[in-house]
Amino acid sequence: MRVIGTLALLLVGTFGLRAQNSGQPLYRITVVSRTIDAINYGHRSEPTKIGFRGTVLAPDARGEATVQSKRGAVEIMADFSHLQEPSLYGPQFLTYVLWAISPEGRPVNLGELVPNHANKGKLNVTTDLQAFALLVTAEPYFSVTVPSDVVVMENVLRPETVGQVQQVNVKYELMPRNAYTFDKSARPANEGRPMVSMDEYESLSALYQAQNALQNAKYVGADQYAADTYAKADGLYRQAQSYQSQKGSSRQVVTTAREATQAAEDARIITLKRQQAAGGPSQ
Repeated sequence: MRVIGTLALLLVGTFGLRAQNSGQPLYRITVVSRTIDAINYGHRSEPTKIGFRGTVLAPDARGEATVQSKRGAVEIMADFSHLQEPSLYGPQFLTYVLWAISPEGRPVNLGELVPNHANKGKLNVTTDLQAFALLVTAEPYFSVTVPSDVVVMENVLRPETVGQVQQVNVKYELMPRNAYTFDKSARPANEGRPMVSMDEYESLSALYQAQNALQNAKYVGADQYAADTYAKADGLYRQAQSYQSQKGSSRQVVTTAREATQAAEDARIITLKRQQAAGGPSQ
């Protein structure tokens, strides 16, 4: 059986997807204004197909996924096409992330989606969630823990989609795009260069994402509230820059820069928790 869901996003006007032959949503996730299908995939079920469609921000974007519940995890094998450069939505957006939204409204970052030169991308991931909706957002870096409101694709049911009907009210938050800081003057000198190889593109993207994560962490005060973790992130970023300037391998640059990005996001989260515990500001 299907689960039809209403998942509201901080974008455009309201519209709803309805259960076939009933006219009523069966699975409701409400925040502000948009709808999306959600499915309970059952336990150790047969594979089922779902589709992805572009939102008004990316009307040509498309995708499909095979989803199967196995022992201990749900496996998602997804293919996407017609994805434009994420910077189309603002210079701070450097990548795409696939999200699962739990029935309790918890967003789970399933992984980074990197389109190739033909604007296509693949992602094979697993999640421990049983019932969830899927969406794709543009993000300033891959390790974000809250989805931005730049939602470019959302899952849709196909005629052959199989799942279990539930009725659950869910709320979750999106990060408004103006919550991200961006200092263009701090960009590495590589910005604006002509076409580069895929290895160099991945290196540059990883460095820019690390820089975004550091800026975002510093903006909330991580250099004070989580100084050790922030310093670690900054050191890793500088090390990645050094690898690039010394013509190190792309893998070396990307690995170090991604570690810097993750450490910077950890510093941001630690900062927000400590500020909350102290009764201070939070972002």
